[in-house]
Parts: sequence; structure tokens; C-alpha cells
Amino acid sequence: MADKKTIALNERDSAAMLQQCGVNMVPCALLEKEDEAAFAAAAESMGFPMAMKVLSDDILHKTDVGCVVLGVNSVQQMHEAYRTILDNAAKNAPGAKVQGVLAQKMLPRGFEVLVGVSTDPQFGPVIMVGLGGVLVELLHAVSLRVLPITRADAEDMIDETPLAKACQGLRGQKYDREEIVQTLLSLSRLVHEHPGIVEVDINPFMLYGDGRPATAVDAMVVWKQE
Repeated sequence: MADKKTIALNERDSAAMLQQCGVNMVPCALLEKEDEAAFAAAAESMGFPMAMKVLSDDILHKTDVGCVVLGVNSVQQMHEAYRTILDNAAKNAPGAKVQGVLAQKMLPRGFEVLVGVSTDPQFGPVIMVGLGGVLVELLHAVSLRVLPITRADAEDMIDETPLAKACQGLRGQKYDREEIVQTLLSLSRLVHEHPGIVEVDINPFMLYGDGRPATAVDAMVVWKQE
């Protein structure tokens, strides 16, 4: 969580940084104004349904101020959601600087994994992996390592959690272990190349057992203020 000594990148910038380092992110588009051509292009590239949410560094809890609309299924609904989000931002978060509205592809539910980085005051950056979604709160089934990590470290981390069993087969579905390994290694490289990063939170990182690529849905990167 960001404080006075850190700054949290917004969703779009966090996603761009993670995508660049090799983490597969959910498709999204920034709508800076209510433009028919831009809305149509976003719909064509991502398809429906989509989620729409305000993009603002000043609004952290978007749902609380009515700035998230789910299940958008047409260009007409995109227009309606866009207006609703901006109206609610102006009414419930006056003074907030709004950069636009983020349209994001809504993915089907998969197997949820938590991947992240935090900073330990004694050991420095630490990477974690485990069960994601609400399960992370209930089971605390995560594995930790001090960064940087090797491939062997990533494999061991998976083996220390229920993820190993899920990758072998769970209720008729097998999930790709390699996708988790590569994501952990990508995060390790990212923090090594950008030592100012103090936190990365990816939850959920969605795994699919039907050939679709694993995809990060929500992500946040936090930097140390200079």
C-alpha cells in the first residue's frame, strides 16, 4: 500500500510496466473522451463483456464512489457507463483529477493465483506466490523467497503451495505450471532492473485449463519516492 514515501502507479501504467516485462495482462483501452470511433475500436479489439472504471490517481476505491461498471455488452452501454462514471466521480470525488475511463475485457473465471512482491525491512524485496482471490485471505497458502530468484526457486515455491496439485490436475482441469514459473521470473527481473519498486500486487492471476493463456486481471506497482 502506498504512503507518503511511496507512489502507486495507476492501473494502466502498472499494467503497461508488467506487460513489458513479460506478464500477460488483460486487454484494456483508455477512453479519454466520449468518442464514438474510440468506443467502437475498443469494442472491436476486446469484445464484450467489458468492465469500465475511472482512471484517476486520486480515486483509490473506485467502487465506493460508483466509478466501476461491470457487464458492459454494447457500444451504447459503453456510452451510458462512461457518463455514469464521470458523473459519479464529479459528485462523489470532487476535485479528483480524472484521466479518463479504462475499458477492460471481462474474462471468464479461472483458477485464481496470487503473485506479488513486497519489501521486508530486513531482507529487502520478497516475492510471493499462492492461492489467489478470497482464498488468500482464508488460507494464507503462500510461499516466499528473497529476490532475486532462480528457476529452481520458482519451482520450489510452487511445490510449497496447493498450486502444485492444481497443476497436476484438479477436477478434470490441468493448469500450466510453466506460466506461473515464467511470471515469477519476470517479476524477479523487473525488480532487479527497477530497484525503486517496493511492491507489486497481482491478484488474481487467472489460470485456464483449456489452452487460453494465463492472464493478470488486477495489478498495482508501487514505487519509492525519490
